[in-house]
Amino acid sequence: MWALLTAGILAAACTVEQEQPVLEEQDLRLTILHTADIHSRLLPYDLQPLTTDRNLGLSPDAPPYGGIGRLGALIERERARSPRTLHIDSGDCFQGAPIFNSHLGEVEIKWLSLIGADAVVVGNHEFDAGAWNLYRQVAAHATYPLLAANYDWRDPAEDPSVPPLREVTQPYTIANVRGLKVGIIGMANISSLNSIVAEANSTGAVAMEQNEVLRQWVYFLQPQVDLIVVTSHLGLHEDVELVTGYETEAKMDVGMRFVERDFDPWELRQDHGDGTGTFFVPGVRGLDVIMGGHLHVVLNPPQVIVDRDGREVVLSHSGAFAKYLGRLDLILHRDPEHPEFGWEVKTHTYKVFPIDGMWCIDPEQRPQPVFGEEQKYLEQVRAIVEQCKGHEHTETMKLLEPYILDLNQSLDLPQIFAYAPRTVQRRNSSTGGDAPLGNITADAMRRRRRVNAEIGITNTLGIRDALYAGPINIESMFNVFPFENTLTVMYLSGSEIQEVLDFVAYRSAGRGCQSQAQVAGLRFIMDCGQVLANEHRYACNEPADCPNYDPSDQDGIAWSCRQGECWAHPAKEITVNGEPLDPNFFYKVATNNYIAGGGSGFTMLKRNTTQFDTGVAMRDALIDFFQNYCTCEELLSETITKDDGSMWCNGLPTDEIAVRACETIRDDPDSASAGKCSCGEVKAATAEGQRESPECGFISDAMRAFCANPLEVPIVVGVEDGRIVRRIVDRSQL
Repeated sequence: MWALLTAGILAAACTVEQEQPVLEEQDLRLTILHTADIHSRLLPYDLQPLTTDRNLGLSPDAPPYGGIGRLGALIERERARSPRTLHIDSGDCFQGAPIFNSHLGEVEIKWLSLIGADAVVVGNHEFDAGAWNLYRQVAAHATYPLLAANYDWRDPAEDPSVPPLREVTQPYTIANVRGLKVGIIGMANISSLNSIVAEANSTGAVAMEQNEVLRQWVYFLQPQVDLIVVTSHLGLHEDVELVTGYETEAKMDVGMRFVERDFDPWELRQDHGDGTGTFFVPGVRGLDVIMGGHLHVVLNPPQVIVDRDGREVVLSHSGAFAKYLGRLDLILHRDPEHPEFGWEVKTHTYKVFPIDGMWCIDPEQRPQPVFGEEQKYLEQVRAIVEQCKGHEHTETMKLLEPYILDLNQSLDLPQIFAYAPRTVQRRNSSTGGDAPLGNITADAMRRRRRVNAEIGITNTLGIRDALYAGPINIESMFNVFPFENTLTVMYLSGSEIQEVLDFVAYRSAGRGCQSQAQVAGLRFIMDCGQVLANEHRYACNEPADCPNYDPSDQDGIAWSCRQGECWAHPAKEITVNGEPLDPNFFYKVATNNYIAGGGSGFTMLKRNTTQFDTGVAMRDALIDFFQNYCTCEELLSETITKDDGSMWCNGLPTDEIAVRACETIRDDPDSASAGKCSCGEVKAATAEGQRESPECGFISDAMRAFCANPLEVPIVVGVEDGRIVRRIVDRSQL
């Protein structure tokens, strides 16, 4: 169990003091500008906006998206529009684009300092290049308060291997906003902390029980401030539980100390009889606002949670990847007859600013498509995109300039090495099982030269972006694999593979039965319904005591009786290259070093002693694998259609869409997409001596080389083939 905070808290933060006006008003407004999960998307990037993005105003007709030059200009503009403003960031500014791989967070921290962030919470990805890197970057470049109230940092004097992060972080800060004192408490991520440590990348932090540590800081700050705000990277569910409370497991002697205390006591829900129990940890009183991150969602409108005293707490999340700026306007009220009660949130409004090519105008001014007037709409969009160019935040653009130059020189990001006739999705479209890009990735891992494994398995969340239709370049590969994970080989018995896939089913069941792993060389049923059935904990003396027992696992369930409870494997009907899984046979498995080290909960892989890290980056393995795909010339002459209707070329799947795309390119090479524009537009601009155009933006040498002969690059097609089938019905209840 996490370390529990039981002692009094000493002041460990700062207050920015300056001459402030006396607050005589009964009502006043406070504006909170909110960013979260920027993930190193410092430069505008390509994206296919999802329905949720489009509903929030992000236009599919105004790429590219994000970029801190735009975000910085919006923050500066919105600060000027409100008399009292805070900019709060909810963590994970690191990791997700090539600029992080090259500069390890230096630019991100410099920008948050430049833009004047009032408070930033530590996110889990801040540790991706190691805790020492985080310490060095913050110590050298941060001028803002970096918060983590729920981390107890180990003392380097006792453990020299950990950095002195307690010197550059603090639990809270107090912002004096023209006389209004706002206490801001940072709640850092806990759910990913075990994965971080398991990856041999120790943070040097012990996570403290979230509600108890927050409760203590609220009690400490209440006499000093007018308003209490939390900036959180816990996650949406955990943010809600800060207010509502939750159940937790604890040792009986520890939990009972909290049950027996006089204020906000815990409740004993169940004594398990083995020295442990289930306890209810009550929600925290006294919170006003929670600004959250971690799950990359936008809450529009914000969620309102009622605490134990009947007070409303506003919970706001503002998305990720610099796609949005959130603006939360609070009207605060103070009872003139009882000023000692302080300020309360009376009402609130929320606005989200989408950051695409039309970023510089207010959301309500954006043109909307009208049926039959599509051309007029597109012309309006183009005019606004041109209007916004050149209005980015000047100091931010100066900051970025040398780093952009370095990226172009060191990584050759525009280099084009393949082509996708349609987007290769990172997520499953409907069934929750295998996904097109996941299948390609796992195949690339196991078929890597000198690896030649029977099975490939990787974590779904390690694949961070889709491959969008059009040319595939080096930059897009960094977006797909921002992490510096490498290919790792090991041998696993069939029973160990069963354990791995059972874990995948359990982990997926807790995430809407969306598969949390992608595989190659094997097929299985991911039975999330069986996970639910196991959690019923039916009592038994033998398997036949369990509901719907069927040793064949067909009409019923092949239960076993474990420690007096019914249990069955949730990963079912596993085959390896067409043959049933043999529990006693050892299989060669290709995976990545992150989950091989126990990351994302794959502790059973960490125990394996046959591991060998090849040192080959996952990114490079996929780039090399793409060279096995047929070019258009080969697709049009060598494609084979099998009896089942599937189409193949050079032993890899393709389809009619790819063939038709190649026929179009063969007949009209200028129609090929060069990214933002067609090859015809690239050639026209080049013929006039232009290095950029309104349609194409900057025209790289790689774009011109591709357009010279688009038939000669590999054509990448991703398919879902049902290698992971999900089942969600709890058959024990039928």
